[in-house]
Amino acid sequence: MSDQSRTLCPCPALFPQAALARRVPWPLQYASAPLNPGMFELGAARNTPLPCVRLGFALWYLPADQAQSLLRLALEAAQLVLVADFKMAERNLELPATFAAWGLMALTKTRRGTEAGQTAPPNSMQKGGIEGLVHQSKALVRERRPIFAGAAALLLLQRP
Repeated sequence: MSDQSRTLCPCPALFPQAALARRVPWPLQYASAPLNPGMFELGAARNTPLPCVRLGFALWYLPADQAQSLLRLALEAAQLVLVADFKMAERNLELPATFAAWGLMALTKTRRGTEAGQTAPPNSMQKGGIEGLVHQSKALVRERRPIFAGAAALLLLQRP
């Protein structure tokens, strides 16, 4: 993996990532698992896989390719990956919470300048959110729980 792919876009400064991650109902047996480890820590764990890694709202703001790389690396580095992140609404009842989450994302997301004639790469939300990333990674979903009134989901994943 190149140095460029090891460097992720930083989480938007005003996004309350830590506060949201604390409110996720993580299963008690995994509550002390590493939360949002960096690419370096995940790469170092490839030789000796970790029992569990938690990703709490660490994917939605990334360009789709970086989010996919982070999820794949987490799946390689751990026997079980717990991912809590925003998702697309699947039922009408989830729309109000999803719209509120989109508003929060829009308020906190930094605007990345693009050169003339270029567009910003699609982020993971434009590619289907957490469910789209999981589908692309072909991970096995052991459990799926809606959280935050359906605006997000907690997925228990294993590598394919």
